[in-house]
Amino acid sequence: MIKFENISHQFKDKKALENINGIIDAGEVVAIIGENGSGKSTLLNVVATFIKPSSGKLIYNDMNVFERKENIEKFREIISFVSEKSTFIPELTLRDNLLYFKSVFNSQRCIHDIAMHVKIDKLLDKNPNKLSKGQKQRFALAISLLKDAKIILLDEPAEGLDIETKQIVKDLVKEFKEKGCTVFYVTHDEDEVEEVCDKIIALKDAKIKFFGTVDEFWKTYEKFYSVTFEPPENPGKKLTRIMNIDELKIAQEKVRVLHIRNLGLREIINITENVHVDHEATQQR
Repeated sequence: MIKFENISHQFKDKKALENINGIIDAGEVVAIIGENGSGKSTLLNVVATFIKPSSGKLIYNDMNVFERKENIEKFREIISFVSEKSTFIPELTLRDNLLYFKSVFNSQRCIHDIAMHVKIDKLLDKNPNKLSKGQKQRFALAISLLKDAKIILLDEPAEGLDIETKQIVKDLVKEFKEKGCTVFYVTHDEDEVEEVCDKIIALKDAKIKFFGTVDEFWKTYEKFYSVTFEPPENPGKKLTRIMNIDELKIAQEKVRVLHIRNLGLREIINITENVHVDHEATQQR
């Protein structure tokens, strides 16, 4: 179990996290969503122990992680961090990189088996700087698999990647979950959240705007759409409004709808219960 107790962090004159609280159980996959600058990376770096919070506690089971140096070292042994900025040794091939990290982690895992698992087995003789973005991400995942981690931190692991790599990422997350690992997953992909995540932490302006299950999230923030339509009283003119599903159904019956776009998760969390939606065109008869 991981527990956040009033975690706050300040960068000079900027508040990066403010009073973060929550409990994540072993085996849960938690999506972390929010706009750029909302505190996602800072929270992930606190869990990774790269950043010591200005105040508050990070509790793992009964251990206060930042209470003493030995606790931090012990906690780091069970953490694996994967991001697009993962560091490799450019002078070495993928195989030699994996051998190096296998030694660092004192791993007993078979390098070839891991390489096949993330589909880089035919790339082992290449250098990291010769890889595509998707291949580098698979390589980073391969390194993370060498470590017998109980807590996996994934910083937008499938962002901008090909369909095959995205599926590999999702399959690995499911495997981590089955093994009882806790996974923190920074993503803005609704399909990824729906398919692999149990809970959502939504951050805005350094604070938690929502923390709960995926089902609870959709009960709180229903799905909204950006709808472009032609108002009947002004043919040729285009208007765009934010609508929920019921309002969209009315619009489709009463006006000529030109385009419908699902709002992304980052957009949805900026819509409050008091969001103003212009109903004029959709209510015309």
